[in-house]
Amino acid sequence: MPTDRKAQDIESLKEAMSSCTIAISTDYSGLNVSEMSELRTVLRESGIKYKVVKNTLLGIAADEADMPAIKDLIDGTTAIAFGYGDEQAHAKIITKYVEDSGVGLEIRDSLIGSQIFTSDQLKQLADLPGKEELAAKLVGQLHGHLASLVYVLNNPLSRLARTLNAPSSNLVNVLNARVQQGS
Repeated sequence: MPTDRKAQDIESLKEAMSSCTIAISTDYSGLNVSEMSELRTVLRESGIKYKVVKNTLLGIAADEADMPAIKDLIDGTTAIAFGYGDEQAHAKIITKYVEDSGVGLEIRDSLIGSQIFTSDQLKQLADLPGKEELAAKLVGQLHGHLASLVYVLNNPLSRLARTLNAPSSNLVNVLNARVQQGS
Protein backbone atom coordinates (compact mmCIF):
# COMPACT_ATOMS: atom_id res chain seq x y z
CA MET A 1 0.00 0.00 0.00
CA PRO A 2 1.56 3.32 -1.07
CA THR A 3 1.99 6.11 1.45
CA ASP A 4 -0.25 9.19 1.23
CA ARG A 5 2.55 11.13 -0.48
CA LYS A 6 3.10 8.39 -3.07
CA ALA A 7 -0.66 8.12 -3.65
CA GLN A 8 -0.75 11.89 -4.29
CA ASP A 9 2.18 11.59 -6.70
CA ILE A 10 0.40 8.78 -8.56
CA GLU A 11 -2.79 10.87 -8.81
CA SER A 12 -0.78 13.87 -10.03
CA LEU A 13 0.87 11.74 -12.73
CA LYS A 14 -2.47 10.25 -13.79
CA GLU A 15 -3.91 13.74 -14.09
CA ALA A 16 -0.91 14.97 -16.11
CA MET A 17 -1.05 12.06 -18.53
CA SER A 18 -4.84 11.81 -18.82
CA SER A 19 -5.26 14.76 -21.16
CA CYS A 20 -1.74 15.19 -22.56
CA THR A 21 -1.25 14.98 -26.32
CA ILE A 22 2.50 14.42 -26.08
CA ALA A 23 4.80 13.08 -23.38
CA ILE A 24 8.53 13.67 -23.85
CA SER A 25 10.95 11.66 -21.72
CA THR A 26 14.20 13.34 -20.66
CA ASP A 27 17.28 12.54 -18.61
CA TYR A 28 17.76 15.58 -16.40
CA SER A 29 20.88 14.32 -14.59
CA GLY A 30 23.09 16.79 -16.49
CA LEU A 31 21.21 19.83 -15.15
CA ASN A 32 22.09 21.88 -12.09
CA VAL A 33 19.40 23.46 -9.92
CA SER A 34 19.32 26.84 -11.71
CA GLU A 35 19.16 25.17 -15.15
CA MET A 36 16.31 22.94 -13.95
CA SER A 37 14.46 25.97 -12.61
CA GLU A 38 14.91 27.87 -15.88
CA LEU A 39 13.76 24.85 -17.89
CA ARG A 40 10.63 24.46 -15.77
CA THR A 41 9.83 28.17 -16.18
CA VAL A 42 10.20 28.08 -19.97
CA LEU A 43 8.08 24.95 -20.27
CA ARG A 44 5.41 26.18 -17.83
CA GLU A 45 5.06 29.45 -19.81
CA SER A 46 4.37 27.30 -22.88
CA GLY A 47 1.72 25.21 -21.13
CA ILE A 48 3.95 22.18 -20.63
CA LYS A 49 4.07 20.36 -17.29
CA TYR A 50 7.54 19.03 -16.45
CA LYS A 51 7.63 16.35 -13.80
CA VAL A 52 10.55 14.46 -12.31
CA VAL A 53 9.14 10.98 -11.88
CA LYS A 54 9.87 7.94 -9.82
CA ASN A 55 9.83 5.14 -12.32
CA THR A 56 7.78 2.74 -10.18
CA LEU A 57 5.16 5.40 -9.45
CA LEU A 58 4.90 6.33 -13.13
CA GLY A 59 4.42 2.64 -13.93
CA ILE A 60 1.58 2.39 -11.40
CA ALA A 61 -0.01 5.61 -12.68
CA ALA A 62 0.27 4.39 -16.28
CA ASP A 63 -1.48 1.13 -15.41
CA GLU A 64 -4.23 2.90 -13.47
CA ALA A 65 -4.72 5.46 -16.27
CA ASP A 66 -4.78 2.66 -18.86
CA MET A 67 -1.78 4.18 -20.67
CA PRO A 68 0.73 1.31 -20.64
CA ALA A 69 2.75 2.75 -23.55
CA ILE A 70 4.00 5.57 -21.36
CA LYS A 71 5.98 3.00 -19.36
CA ASP A 72 8.27 2.66 -22.40
CA LEU A 73 9.53 6.19 -21.65
CA ILE A 74 11.03 5.15 -18.30
CA ASP A 75 14.79 4.65 -18.20
CA GLY A 76 17.05 5.68 -15.32
CA THR A 77 16.68 9.25 -14.07
CA THR A 78 13.55 10.38 -15.83
CA ALA A 79 11.57 13.58 -16.07
CA ILE A 80 8.64 13.86 -18.44
CA ALA A 81 7.34 16.92 -20.23
CA PHE A 82 3.57 16.63 -20.65
CA GLY A 83 2.22 18.81 -23.47
CA TYR A 84 -1.40 19.64 -24.18
CA GLY A 85 -2.62 20.65 -27.62
CA ASP A 86 -0.32 21.02 -30.62
CA GLU A 87 2.21 18.19 -30.33
CA GLN A 88 4.57 19.71 -32.85
CA ALA A 89 4.67 23.06 -31.09
CA HIS A 90 5.67 21.35 -27.83
CA ALA A 91 8.33 19.31 -29.63
CA LYS A 92 9.70 22.55 -31.11
CA ILE A 93 9.75 24.30 -27.74
CA ILE A 94 11.71 21.65 -25.88
CA THR A 95 14.16 20.81 -28.70
CA LYS A 96 14.81 24.51 -29.40
CA TYR A 97 15.38 25.17 -25.70
CA VAL A 98 17.92 22.34 -25.45
CA GLU A 99 19.73 23.53 -28.60
CA ASP A 100 19.74 27.23 -27.68
CA SER A 101 20.57 26.91 -23.99
CA GLY A 102 23.24 24.23 -24.32
CA VAL A 103 22.08 22.58 -21.08
CA GLY A 104 22.86 18.96 -20.40
CA LEU A 105 19.29 17.78 -20.89
CA GLU A 106 19.00 14.59 -22.92
CA ILE A 107 15.77 14.15 -24.83
CA ARG A 108 14.84 10.49 -25.02
CA ASP A 109 11.74 8.93 -26.50
CA SER A 110 8.33 10.53 -26.64
CA LEU A 111 4.76 9.34 -26.82
CA ILE A 112 2.14 10.85 -29.10
CA GLY A 113 -1.17 9.04 -28.79
CA SER A 114 -0.05 5.43 -28.48
CA GLN A 115 2.94 5.82 -30.81
CA ILE A 116 6.50 5.95 -29.45
CA PHE A 117 8.85 8.37 -31.22
CA THR A 118 12.63 8.24 -30.85
CA SER A 119 14.51 11.43 -30.04
CA ASP A 120 15.56 11.65 -33.71
CA GLN A 121 11.96 11.34 -34.87
CA LEU A 122 10.91 14.00 -32.36
CA LYS A 123 13.62 16.31 -33.72
CA GLN A 124 12.35 15.70 -37.26
CA LEU A 125 8.82 16.56 -36.12
CA ALA A 126 10.11 19.73 -34.48
CA ASP A 127 11.97 20.74 -37.66
CA LEU A 128 8.83 20.62 -39.81
CA PRO A 129 7.06 23.91 -40.50
CA GLY A 130 4.28 24.61 -38.00
CA LYS A 131 0.57 24.78 -38.77
CA GLU A 132 0.56 28.59 -38.83
CA GLU A 133 3.56 28.75 -41.16
CA LEU A 134 1.98 26.20 -43.53
CA ALA A 135 -1.33 28.08 -43.45
CA ALA A 136 0.46 31.36 -44.27
CA LYS A 137 2.26 29.73 -47.21
CA LEU A 138 -1.00 28.24 -48.46
CA VAL A 139 -2.80 31.58 -48.25
CA GLY A 140 0.08 33.25 -50.10
CA GLN A 141 -0.02 30.66 -52.86
CA LEU A 142 -3.81 30.82 -53.09
CA HIS A 143 -3.67 34.61 -53.30
CA GLY A 144 -1.22 34.40 -56.22
CA HIS A 145 -3.33 31.79 -57.98
CA LEU A 146 -6.54 33.74 -57.41
CA ALA A 147 -4.98 36.91 -58.83
CA SER A 148 -3.96 34.96 -61.94
CA LEU A 149 -7.40 33.41 -62.20
CA VAL A 150 -9.11 36.80 -61.93
CA TYR A 151 -6.84 38.14 -64.69
CA VAL A 152 -7.55 35.16 -66.94
CA LEU A 153 -11.28 35.43 -66.35
CA ASN A 154 -11.31 39.23 -66.61
CA ASN A 155 -9.32 39.47 -69.83
CA PRO A 156 -11.83 37.64 -72.07
CA LEU A 157 -14.69 39.52 -70.44
CA SER A 158 -12.99 42.85 -71.15
CA ARG A 159 -12.46 41.88 -74.78
CA LEU A 160 -16.08 40.79 -75.06
CA ALA A 161 -17.28 44.11 -73.63
CA ARG A 162 -15.11 46.08 -76.11
CA THR A 163 -16.38 43.96 -78.99
CA LEU A 164 -19.99 44.45 -77.95
CA ASN A 165 -19.44 48.20 -77.55
CA ALA A 166 -17.60 48.54 -80.87
CA PRO A 167 -20.69 48.79 -83.15
CA SER A 168 -22.31 51.48 -81.02
CA SER A 169 -18.99 53.34 -80.76
CA ASN A 170 -18.56 53.13 -84.50
CA LEU A 171 -22.12 54.42 -85.03
CA VAL A 172 -21.45 57.36 -82.72
CA ASN A 173 -18.22 58.14 -84.59
CA VAL A 174 -20.01 58.07 -87.97
CA LEU A 175 -22.81 60.33 -86.69
CA ASN A 176 -20.27 62.76 -85.21
CA ALA A 177 -18.42 62.87 -88.51
CA ARG A 178 -21.69 63.59 -90.39
CA VAL A 179 -22.62 66.34 -87.96
CA GLN A 180 -19.20 67.96 -88.40
CA GLN A 181 -19.45 67.73 -92.21
CA GLY A 182 -22.80 69.47 -92.15
CA SER A 183 -21.47 72.29 -90.01
